Amino acid sequence: MKPLIALVGRPNVGKSTLFNRILRERAAIVDSTPGVTRDRHISEGFWQGRAFRLMDTGGYAPEDGIISSAMLDQTMTAINDADIIVFVTDARAGLSYDDLELAKVLQQRFSHKPVFFAVNKVESPQLTYEAASFVSTGFTDPWCISAKDGSGVADLLDAILHELPETDGEQEEDGAIRLAVVGRPNVGKSSFVNALLGNNRQIVSDIPGTTRDAIDTRFTRNQQEFLLIDTAGLRKRTKISAGIEYYSSLRSEKAIERCEVVMVMLDAGPGIEKQDLKIINMATERKRAVLLLVNKWDLIEKDSKTSKQYEDTLRSHMGNLAYVPVLFISALTKKNLYRAIDTAREIRDNRARKISTSALNRFLEEALAANPPSSKGGTELKIKYMTQIQAPWPVFAFFCNNPELVQTNFRKFLENRLREKFDLKGVTISLRFLQK
Repeated sequence: MKPLIALVGRPNVGKSTLFNRILRERAAIVDSTPGVTRDRHISEGFWQGRAFRLMDTGGYAPEDGIISSAMLDQTMTAINDADIIVFVTDARAGLSYDDLELAKVLQQRFSHKPVFFAVNKVESPQLTYEAASFVSTGFTDPWCISAKDGSGVADLLDAILHELPETDGEQEEDGAIRLAVVGRPNVGKSSFVNALLGNNRQIVSDIPGTTRDAIDTRFTRNQQEFLLIDTAGLRKRTKISAGIEYYSSLRSEKAIERCEVVMVMLDAGPGIEKQDLKIINMATERKRAVLLLVNKWDLIEKDSKTSKQYEDTLRSHMGNLAYVPVLFISALTKKNLYRAIDTAREIRDNRARKISTSALNRFLEEALAANPPSSKGGTELKIKYMTQIQAPWPVFAFFCNNPELVQTNFRKFLENRLREKFDLKGVTISLRFLQK
């Protein structure tokens, strides 16, 4: 496992800006509003040929309130997990009570870990002079940096490299199955992740929009590694305000593009809404496989027919998306959580499978015998053979006498039969008709 560096400090001192500066990309949302980062956010970084994991955290702010107390808990967990700690303060704002409190915690409870004390936003000689007063924290060698313009950051990283623990040289598995958990706000995405992992990896509250960034978590099940991406809730575009929530939405859309299987979660109470269908469409347009998770199933009064009736209602609203498998879960009672992961793995494996040309042409022969294509303008469509084209998702090429003769209902017939024959439920597929 690569060594872990944690950036900690009170809200709005520039931790996320430093996180992005070190990674050289906009991996975390940056905004002037205190408390934008709430969960631990981990990405892989490189410096001078050394690889490490970098963790951004919510601000250390011991105050009342559900969100603040959860952020505090996440920060303490991050400090405990880290190999190296970077304690970030703000030269412009000066020292605060929370800075001094966190300094005391680090010195008394985590003195066995390397701590680098960084005074951020030092962009002038005057601020360098004022940063000298920060020694009252007990850290006598502050690193004066500016995460915004990059000054001092390289020197800080050079010093950190000397303290990085050596790894065994083994590379992490690259074959992790990438799953994105997406849906409208407050449907239970973070609760699902926490219940699955058995710890409070994400902050959970009943306040919509608690998760703002897309958060990556690795875990292993049945010797298969998974990369689980929890995302901010996707609202209607017209309801997304400028700033933080807009960029959260972009992060969620980017998470869909990064994954192989999109696990779309909805609340069993309200059922499926237009925004849920838009999310599924967003995934299929990007050629991702989809699994629909109906969460909070424990809150529904039901009998032996409820799930069947509920699923039938869902599919009647889904139209052309009715091929997406549906699974009823409860993050609270942990009902079907691991079944959801196993189903997602099965869908992903089917998405990546290469079907032999001989098997496909046997299928084609049977399909044409069952439903011969109708003629168009007096000309009959003749399909000679088919094959699968190399692509990240299943793409099937049909070689025929004239692609313009292919009618929509016949294309849909072939697509449905392909899904049934080769178990492609939940998998977005493409059909291409080419002139032989």
